[in-house]
Amino acid sequence: MEEIFEVIGVEHLKTILSNLTPEEIVKPAYDNWFPTQKTGHTILDLETGEVRGISIEHNQMPFQSMMYIELYTIKSSEYPIEPEELFSKTEYEEFLEFMEDEPSEFAPDMVSIFCEENDINEESRNVGILAYRFSTTDQQNYNMWESAILNKYYDKTDENHNPFKFNQSSI
Repeated sequence: MEEIFEVIGVEHLKTILSNLTPEEIVKPAYDNWFPTQKTGHTILDLETGEVRGISIEHNQMPFQSMMYIELYTIKSSEYPIEPEELFSKTEYEEFLEFMEDEPSEFAPDMVSIFCEENDINEESRNVGILAYRFSTTDQQNYNMWESAILNKYYDKTDENHNPFKFNQSSI
């Protein structure tokens, strides 16, 4: 038996996409990303129009009971921001001195400890950097980004009526 989902329309989807800021797109994925454990995704629920984050563990199947499309992903194996990007030049020099004084094998934990000790909002900086990257790479050409999302939408909702896909007979 085929499941039937009632999904938002294309115009509603376009409105949602045009009103999202880069931060609203990357933050849910960042909040649901757990290094080496879970991939963080920002998704758009096609039934409700809600944008939210989900975590998916390695080898876990995506949620089949939900109609959604991915807007942004941070893989569990990625460390998307290096310390030299996170810190100012002065902070980075202090961080290197800190690393010499505190030998550790797992540098990301040391970044967090350094941030805590120096009142640096690590999450805010990381989200800001990811949002900037997203806006200057993925979303730089908004029409192409929107078309890619619409492509995912049509693939999920109605494979036979995707105006963005061409086959040999339609060319």
